[in-house]
Amino acid sequence: MTDDWGLVPEDDMFHEPTTDDPWWTETVWFSWMVPKRNLLGYWYTVFRKNIGVNFGGVLVFDHTAVLPWELPVFDWHWHDPMPEHHDLRDLEVLGGMRLQCIEHGRRFRFGYTNDDVSFDLTYDALMQPMLTREAPPFNHGTHIDQPGRVTGHMTLHGEDIAVDCIAMRDRSWGTRRPRRQPKLGYCHATAGPDSSFLSISVERHGVDGILTGYLMRDGTWARLSSGTRRVERDKSGRPAVVHIDAEDELGRRLHAVGTTVSRQVFTAYPDMFCWNSLTRWELDGVTAWGEDQDVWHPRRWREHARRIGAVVT
Repeated sequence: MTDDWGLVPEDDMFHEPTTDDPWWTETVWFSWMVPKRNLLGYWYTVFRKNIGVNFGGVLVFDHTAVLPWELPVFDWHWHDPMPEHHDLRDLEVLGGMRLQCIEHGRRFRFGYTNDDVSFDLTYDALMQPMLTREAPPFNHGTHIDQPGRVTGHMTLHGEDIAVDCIAMRDRSWGTRRPRRQPKLGYCHATAGPDSSFLSISVERHGVDGILTGYLMRDGTWARLSSGTRRVERDKSGRPAVVHIDAEDELGRRLHAVGTTVSRQVFTAYPDMFCWNSLTRWELDGVTAWGEDQDVWHPRRWREHARRIGAVVT
């Protein structure tokens, strides 16, 4: 049975593949940030049960570097065996990535320890998630996007840093085959439990049109129905300022402007290149922190970078 947010307990568990396709994929993502340090962290893991592999890892970036091998933390694993312990609500994978579901759909604890970083963080959901079940742009299966408050401590290269922020988590499962990755934008910011937005856009004919997302304003949540994402880029082609103009199903208008403060090159999959940016957003007259994820197919990014003279030689 679904709860009042439309979730079911199985949403927090491993799912049995509905096909023997080797590209059946299940993912878990948590993020956290320390805005005064321009710092954003990712905990991300991917499971492909039909071929018995698990990959992903932990990364932390700030304004000091953008390339994976130069980030403050980049500990990524490829094609480890699927864990023998198959409970996603109490999990340890990839050299010590830990996850516990404390309260279904509401509270999770996640952590990690290596030579560069250790953290023990708790995520508490702030509002209902956006549930996308076999609909664009997630036709491959189900996607859950949900902002929450993340609290705890991390130690970065020996320095203890308190974490108290609002960040995003997501979950997905379904068949995710390699493809010609469309140019996509994933933008979000949350000021509090009554003020938040997420927009997901896909470029067509030179315009980033918003396909889906949500607006939470004055405690009322509704899906976005239309709109655009417009990006001002720096000389290297990286997002610098992002403009979101949209309308939700209640007819409310959204105008948000985001300024990126740090970024990384993220290649979670071979067919995906992404500029992930920690972003300071102006939303409904207040400042809110979030992200801009600027997603390309690697070949298309390469063509774009050559055209604007941003390829490093």
